[in-house]
Amino acid sequence: MQVDSNTQFINQLNWHSNQSTQALGRLASGSHILAPQDDAAGLAVATRMRAQLSQYDTAKSNLTNTVSFTQTQSGFLEGAQEVFNRMGALAIRAQDATLNDEQRAFYQGEFQALKETFNDIRTTQFNGKELFDGKELSLSISAKQNPIKVSGIDLFTPEINNITAGTTRLETPEAAQSALKTITAAAEKINQDRSLVGSTLAELESVNAGLENEYMNTQATLNRITNSNIAEEVLNLSREAALTKINIFSVNHGNESKSRIVNLLV
Repeated sequence: MQVDSNTQFINQLNWHSNQSTQALGRLASGSHILAPQDDAAGLAVATRMRAQLSQYDTAKSNLTNTVSFTQTQSGFLEGAQEVFNRMGALAIRAQDATLNDEQRAFYQGEFQALKETFNDIRTTQFNGKELFDGKELSLSISAKQNPIKVSGIDLFTPEINNITAGTTRLETPEAAQSALKTITAAAEKINQDRSLVGSTLAELESVNAGLENEYMNTQATLNRITNSNIAEEVLNLSREAALTKINIFSVNHGNESKSRIVNLLV
């Protein structure tokens, strides 16, 4: 079956016109893949990578919350350290043998207020969760790796509880001396806790850096798969536009030739 030359030119014209439209669409959208048939394999890979990026975003959100939780712990532990420093100073002052009972009672009053301040600190919550109940946090980063375990800080241990106990008082030099030993032991526990929180924050920063690196690499790979090549698409658009003009000229020229033949036969 012989196909009319005009029909061939028109088919080619439609083809090149469609290619021009696609090239223009890729330039306008910046995307290499406008439809599944453009790059089926690339689309499958891109879909998986977009899912990974979504997981990274969620993991970063979890990580940010955990960092905020830990930074809040650090701030309150610093406050607890200051409270203990003041309590220690009062315990030393209360051992002054030249003080009378009335003067020592003033120290005891401030000492009791500091106990209550510390008790407020150790019962503080972050987003409804206890900061210092000693429970471990589990931070999920991805399905590929196990959750990261963040050690809990416990401010309800025996040496800490001794601080708020009613028997820890400053009303006599002997009681003040005993209180100082209790404060010293509790302060050492706070020092250890602050060190642990510092290590946790350093670990979380390292995890965040790794997560950011994975995110950037995945995003860069996705861009290479899905983003259009501007220079290449401009070249394609120019080529298809030229071929479209050639086919239009060919169709017009063919029609003019046919018209002349018809005129000669009439």
